[in-house]
Amino acid sequence: MTTLDRRYEILFVYECQDCNPNGDPLDENRPRTDPETGQATITDVRIKRTVRDWFLRREPDVAQRLQEGLEILIRDTAKPDGFLAESKDRAEQFLDWATKDKKRSEKRQALESAVLDGCIDARLFGVTLPLGKEETALQLTGPVQFAAFNRSLHRVVPTLVQQTAAYAGNAKVHQKSFAERWLVPYALIAAHAVVNEMAARTTRMTDADLEWLLQALWKGTANLNTHSKMGHNPLLLLIASYQPGYRLGALTNRLSLTDRTGSDAALRSTADFALDVSSLLAAFQDYKALIDLRVCQDSRLRCKAGAYSGSFLELAEQISLPITAFEY
Repeated sequence: MTTLDRRYEILFVYECQDCNPNGDPLDENRPRTDPETGQATITDVRIKRTVRDWFLRREPDVAQRLQEGLEILIRDTAKPDGFLAESKDRAEQFLDWATKDKKRSEKRQALESAVLDGCIDARLFGVTLPLGKEETALQLTGPVQFAAFNRSLHRVVPTLVQQTAAYAGNAKVHQKSFAERWLVPYALIAAHAVVNEMAARTTRMTDADLEWLLQALWKGTANLNTHSKMGHNPLLLLIASYQPGYRLGALTNRLSLTDRTGSDAALRSTADFALDVSSLLAAFQDYKALIDLRVCQDSRLRCKAGAYSGSFLELAEQISLPITAFEY
């Protein structure tokens, strides 16, 4: 397969209901927020973890994932002694089987090929693997870069929930203990990523890899079923392709909420607002380097441009943008 020959941008809008979209482990796992604006903030690391975890759940067998080229490099692995592996240990796991019977001068290239051929997250997000004191680390910049902080389109109000625990907190008591957890009642998150065709040549990212990424974003978010993440729902996934070297940029800044039924703190579902995409559609219409758009949308999300309401697809077609729909 050939590597990418276009530049892409991804806009991913999803909702979080009564859950913790991205807890800060250094602050009692409180949902991350911007202290000035009150917006929820989601790190690129959290989004990439969602993508990686979906691949691990999709195919539990490591050998099968490697054969398909869909193994995950950055995941928890154990050393023979049972302790959690470090990055250098992960590198050695690939070195052991990828560089067998190779000369020293050939080992680095063999390791790079093994990692990139076998691990989709290395092709998407890049890789840094230490090779020991005598050699520089294997370091490749990933073509897919999400914004460092992806924000909600409104202010959120983190809430501390207290509940009864399953067991007593210590010995010689007759009552169960109490548990606490942080959540946000509702957040509409807009995430943005750029896919750089130049970096794709280095990591060998292909068009098929891009399709896997889009599927993992949508399905991975829909299947966040842990205690703290239950309540995530994908709503809009838009991918724009451009001529090489060009991108519109600032996609999330061109979105806003309209037709609200109440204040930011009162939002609880997609029935409480419409997503204003007027600025985004106008920017795409004026951008000459745009090749086409593709969109996947949950019908619960209502978009609006000026006086018109409908799906993003319908609103884009009204102004003759080159757009097609896809589904998962």
